[in-house]
Amino acid sequence: MSADLWIVEASCEVCGRHDPSEAEVNITYNLTPMLKEAGFVGWSALRNLPARVAGHHILAVLDGMATDPERWRAMNPDNKWGDYDKCLQGRLRAFAEACLTASVGARIGASL
Repeated sequence: MSADLWIVEASCEVCGRHDPSEAEVNITYNLTPMLKEAGFVGWSALRNLPARVAGHHILAVLDGMATDPERWRAMNPDNKWGDYDKCLQGRLRAFAEACLTASVGARIGASL
């Protein structure tokens, strides 16, 4: 199982349309214990959160983890589904950075 997150851009106040964001990420639940130990609020807490707020939170967690990468690599899942380097510091970090450039009204969509 995994968490799917994406950015939902705000609709135009005039026409009601919105530009879809291409920023999305899929992260295996195997990495949740590692993230929670690092201070992550959990996948459900991100749903409908302002994208910029979510991005700042995720980056704060990942930046904290980056100070001791060996600790977190030791927690990589035994089944090799997900890892600290590629999934968290790679794909999840790229998604969080995209959240920071989203429009002010953008929110996080999630399928959990």
